[in-house]
Amino acid sequence: MKAYIENIAYEFNEGETMLEFVRRIEKNKNAIPTMCQDDRLENFGSCRVCSVEVAREKDGITKTMASCHTPISEGLYIYHNTERMKRLRKNIVELILTDYPADKIFPSEGKKATPFQETIAQIGIPNVRYPEGKNHLDIETDRAHPYIKSDLSQCINCFRCVRACEEIQGEMILGMSGRGFATNIIKGFDTSFDESACVSCGACVQTCPTEALTDKFETKTLIADKTVRTTCTYCGVGCQLDVSVIDGKIRGIQAPETAEVNQGHTCLKGRFAFQFYDHPDRLREPMIKKNGKFEEVTWDEAYDFITKKLLEIKNKYGADSIGGISSSRATNEENYLMQKMIRVAVGTNNIDGCARVCHAPTAFGMQKSFGTGAATNSIEDLKQTDAIFLFGANPLKGHPVTGAKIKQAFMKGITSIVVDPIRTTLSDLATHFLQIRPGTNVAILNMMAHYIVKENLVNQYFIDSYTEKYLDFKNHVENLDMDELETLTGVSKDLVKKAAIAYAKAERAMEFHGLGVTEHFQGSKTVMLLSNLAMMTGNIGRKGVGLNPLRGQNNVQGSADMGVQPHQGAGYMDVSKPEIQHYYAKKYGIEKMPITNGLKIPEMLDAAIEGKIKALYIMGEDTIMTDPNTNHSIKAFQNLELIVVQELFMTATSEMADVVLPASSYFEKNGTFTNGERRVQRVNKVIEPIGNTKPDGQIIIDIMSKLGYNQPTGLSYDAAKVIEEIADVIPFMKGLSWERLGENGLQWPIKEDGTDTKMLHIDGNFKKGIGTFHYFDFEESPEIVSHGKKYPFILTTGRELEHYNSGTMTRRTDNQTLLGKDILEVHPRDAKAKGIEDNEIVRIFSDRGSVHIPIKFSKNVKKGVLRTTFHQPEVFINIITGSVGDKETMTPEYKVVAVDFEKIKN
Repeated sequence: MKAYIENIAYEFNEGETMLEFVRRIEKNKNAIPTMCQDDRLENFGSCRVCSVEVAREKDGITKTMASCHTPISEGLYIYHNTERMKRLRKNIVELILTDYPADKIFPSEGKKATPFQETIAQIGIPNVRYPEGKNHLDIETDRAHPYIKSDLSQCINCFRCVRACEEIQGEMILGMSGRGFATNIIKGFDTSFDESACVSCGACVQTCPTEALTDKFETKTLIADKTVRTTCTYCGVGCQLDVSVIDGKIRGIQAPETAEVNQGHTCLKGRFAFQFYDHPDRLREPMIKKNGKFEEVTWDEAYDFITKKLLEIKNKYGADSIGGISSSRATNEENYLMQKMIRVAVGTNNIDGCARVCHAPTAFGMQKSFGTGAATNSIEDLKQTDAIFLFGANPLKGHPVTGAKIKQAFMKGITSIVVDPIRTTLSDLATHFLQIRPGTNVAILNMMAHYIVKENLVNQYFIDSYTEKYLDFKNHVENLDMDELETLTGVSKDLVKKAAIAYAKAERAMEFHGLGVTEHFQGSKTVMLLSNLAMMTGNIGRKGVGLNPLRGQNNVQGSADMGVQPHQGAGYMDVSKPEIQHYYAKKYGIEKMPITNGLKIPEMLDAAIEGKIKALYIMGEDTIMTDPNTNHSIKAFQNLELIVVQELFMTATSEMADVVLPASSYFEKNGTFTNGERRVQRVNKVIEPIGNTKPDGQIIIDIMSKLGYNQPTGLSYDAAKVIEEIADVIPFMKGLSWERLGENGLQWPIKEDGTDTKMLHIDGNFKKGIGTFHYFDFEESPEIVSHGKKYPFILTTGRELEHYNSGTMTRRTDNQTLLGKDILEVHPRDAKAKGIEDNEIVRIFSDRGSVHIPIKFSKNVKKGVLRTTFHQPEVFINIITGSVGDKETMTPEYKVVAVDFEKIKN
């Protein structure tokens, strides 16, 4: 198929627009001027600046057409730079400039040109022959929002911000009002940004071709000394960021359009919440606690103190009296070195981290079912799926860029099923919403499986060809009592039946789950039952299907891959097996490895109380704030002889330490993070370390050296060299290297030649050879069994968009202005029954303790259910959460806490 530019024929691609065709052939994005066009948006064709002259081969008739949305076809002749088109474009710009500030036609001194200014320069500045407009020039600048500024006197009515809000984020906050010169952008119900329902993603700011919408950092027009591509430190989506630096300081962040993960989009945390990096609270010097107070010391003094104490404890009580806690906020290389230090330099398998605290049931359950505990598909597969099953997750708040993609699919009418105890925006958009009682996940999945079997909607070929133990599972679910399970879950069995049939009948169904699945007493069992649903319907090993966990933190996947767990080393190999011990010992250049499984964090804390664990070395984890049953954790810490903490800030855990080591933030070092779709991506150093801080990897190498083990990659931390070691140790990362990662990373498994893997288990080729069905009955949580009568309400916890976990970083940015407190969501009837009014501060209490917290009336929760977050230390909600956890992995059951609440007595 051929079309012509001028009189030269070229092949064109199916579905290509004239604009795309000309840009591709001429290898120039500016071959045709544009103004309302953005590659991330549906082509709109409102401004006509991209107009071209088009002639048809068969009759020679010439027309003027907008190239951005007109498809190319056989035999068309395109003339995009004729004198007629130049005059047309100049006239369009002339009309716009009648209502545009004259002093904004050229870039301001010290700033780079906006896209509109570039277009004016490309087309040529016209003589404005028309009367001046009467509206935009009088509009006041809106600076009420902490991040986004609007000066609509510079608005050119291109609709790009309106379309970005709708098509990228799916919020539809921005709109257009009025006619003629009175046409203007409105926010919500014509309010300011901070009063609207804006989620502050900044998509409107990035797409705006003028300075009508900017961020407070003026990122769009910065003339940066350098711009560095790196990977976001917040959630498991793994967005790529372009960070602008001036005079050694970070001045703004944009989302690169070439990034495969986020494609020019990010949430407010990734784009705006970077001020923490040089906040006055940053730890800048090593400190040792002397006579109950911290005193600044040299690095050598801190190192000598730590190693002397560790060796004393090891010699006196044995290596197993020491434990390590690593962090999903640290890079892969640093997590790898941390687990290596504990195993090789200390000599114990007592290493754990926050990956187990949130998503260990995912890894365990999927390993039992499939052989690999990671996402089976890529997020890109959302474009191919016919149905989305979202279980126990609110990605609009926890994983906003992926959440926006899911929301777009929901709004376009895709078959959608949401299972959650909390009503959310996505549940309101879903085809089927199953609002379960917290903790009844196994029961609801058993019901769904029952109806899929009963309606004969199973994929028998897939089951017979690629799985085992299906008949036992089938016999179990066939004989379940649906009336009993309906009562248990609080969801109509007819609604469950409709949802099950919708899932099973979809040609391609894609499942996503979050902490609402894993942070439960039956978390691992729930993951295995989700795996059953996928296998019994053949939704594995194809485009647009599979199980896709939404990882809680930025590097949860990576830290687990690197061996931050007491029973599996780097690459998920069983450390209790002699052949695996020999494998690691040979790779690490030592005589022998520790031979017994180590302790998980809850076991370490119990052992500390019992006097068996004497020292904890903690990297980047606020255990006191984020682990459950805070008073129990404090009691354990008080019984330790040595606590070492590497951190960015003085946290609740740091306060209890004997030694605090100041770590560099992710902006200040090189490394990699692995996102929720197994994509290993570069973290590139943006600025020099703040103060006297060091990267966690350098600190670990220094400590290992002091303990008698010299890291073979060198005593200076070099992420690229550590990656070489990781590739040598972990079989499924054999082809990993710093150079091969490029700008968009690689998804493991990575073959020796660098080829990565977008999808797992193709054609039923499971890692374990064959997929295994499991079956389980619903069990009530011991939390409810033990405390439910005395504490009749169920508290479940979650996140808000503005903050990240304990808020250590986000509370030190303007995000705290957007959301400065934790609140307790309560059904109005439950509150009124206790004589409590909306916005009152109440006392919420459990068997572990009590805290004070303001309430908010909400019908997003059912009667008997409460919801809150854990971002603010002023509330410290984990004082009341319990020690019940998933049976297999000990992941805490944050989602089911037996509590009561009451009016505060004067």
